[in-house]
Amino acid sequence: MCITVSKQPTEKTISKWISSRARRMGFKRHDIEDVQQQILLVLMDFEFNPEKSNGASGQTAITAVIDRQLRQYRRTRNRYTDHVTGSENMPRHVVDSSYGVDQATHISMLADLAKARTLLSPIEQQISDALADGQSINEIAKTMKMNWHTVNKHVASIRDCLESLGLDQRAH
Repeated sequence: MCITVSKQPTEKTISKWISSRARRMGFKRHDIEDVQQQILLVLMDFEFNPEKSNGASGQTAITAVIDRQLRQYRRTRNRYTDHVTGSENMPRHVVDSSYGVDQATHISMLADLAKARTLLSPIEQQISDALADGQSINEIAKTMKMNWHTVNKHVASIRDCLESLGLDQRAH
């Protein structure tokens, strides 16, 4: 499956990559075909730019796109499963359809953010709370008696954590 830079991978080759990567990530056979179709659509819009690739090959870039899409698909499926099983224990007025999609999305987002928060260090949790309260980086640095550069590094770490969980997509 070694692809040279001058040779474009075929759809069949990419489908094999997707299938192989999905099996490695624990996807079941019945899910792989659906995932392949979704990822192939994303890859149709993907344009590899060697100047912006930081030295990565086209194959590496395609593999990164495939892996990101697989993680996002798995996360979405897990979130749906958690939402369905969690809604059985929620009060009826929260699950009621009169609240509409926005309320369900809001509840799902809160659950995802709560999970993400557990991955943060105690200092990062304090900083994220302060940001949620509307404090600026300078205000947080002053309150926590830190250099603003340090706070900025923690904010970058928080952002990386959210992006790694796919939560950055919700803001768009």
